[in-house]
Amino acid sequence: MQLIALIRDSKYGMPTVQSFHLMGLMILLAAVLVVDLRLAGFGLADVAPSSLARQLKPWTLGGMTLAILSGILIFLGTPGKYIGSNPFRFKMATLSLAILFHFLVLRRFVAAEPGSHPRRVNILIACISLTLWFSVGWAGRAIAFVP
Repeated sequence: MQLIALIRDSKYGMPTVQSFHLMGLMILLAAVLVVDLRLAGFGLADVAPSSLARQLKPWTLGGMTLAILSGILIFLGTPGKYIGSNPFRFKMATLSLAILFHFLVLRRFVAAEPGSHPRRVNILIACISLTLWFSVGWAGRAIAFVP
């Protein structure tokens, strides 16, 4: 717990951890965006969605890991601020749904043979994925402004 106190009580501790949190979220969202746009049929037509997802997997998992670990440090620094926050609860619920959707649904669609699903279904899956992930980011931003 000394690390948490250092982060919470130092002038630059929490801003530094929050910067890493945002960096992880941006890396994750960039990788997800590229894969989702490809799944929906926008851009990179010469690359199979499964190949693209495989290439971006380290970035996806790295961004997710960085965002989650830094998020835990942010939460532990001032848990009282977050426990009663509606945007925080929404963020955690949406984060859970986004992770489940990513690993249980999106991954299956990305791994499927090109053309095995109608394009409108792929677009719907990509839109759901992007909505969930961007909702996590928007809810995180709302924590500072919405009770």
